[in-house]
Amino acid sequence: MDESAVLALRVLVSLSVVLGLLWWLQRRLVRGRSSAGAEAPIRVISRQAISPKASVVVVETGGQRFLLGVTEASVNVLNTTDADPEPAADAAFADSLQGARESAGAAEGIMADGDLPRRRDTRRAAPAQGPSVLNGSILSPDTWRQSAAFLRRGRNS
Repeated sequence: MDESAVLALRVLVSLSVVLGLLWWLQRRLVRGRSSAGAEAPIRVISRQAISPKASVVVVETGGQRFLLGVTEASVNVLNTTDADPEPAADAAFADSLQGARESAGAAEGIMADGDLPRRRDTRRAAPAQGPSVLNGSILSPDTWRQSAAFLRRGRNS
């Protein structure tokens, strides 16, 4: 056999041995972790940066919430409380969503059953009166319409 073919064969065999070893180690480590999975999962509720290297974190696990002070060098428990069985944030979010639907319904003339209008219905609405904040910017729909019209004229000429 050619010397380069032998070298390529040795490289392929070595690579397959290394990849096989990595696969075997990964499978073994994952199996070891799943047996220790009887603990409750940890959920990060919120995080607030205090400085570039320090933050305050609210963590929930095992029916308790922990207020943690986190720095580069340490993690300190600042406070511990029982976790809420039913988060009130979901109810507050549902109330704010309902309020938004009602205010949008009053502004857009939504049907009595409370459904939001379909996209094509809102696109046919009359444009807002007065100058837009986006006039002249790349985000303005008028800018895109003008660009498309210019390109069409250039192609047709």
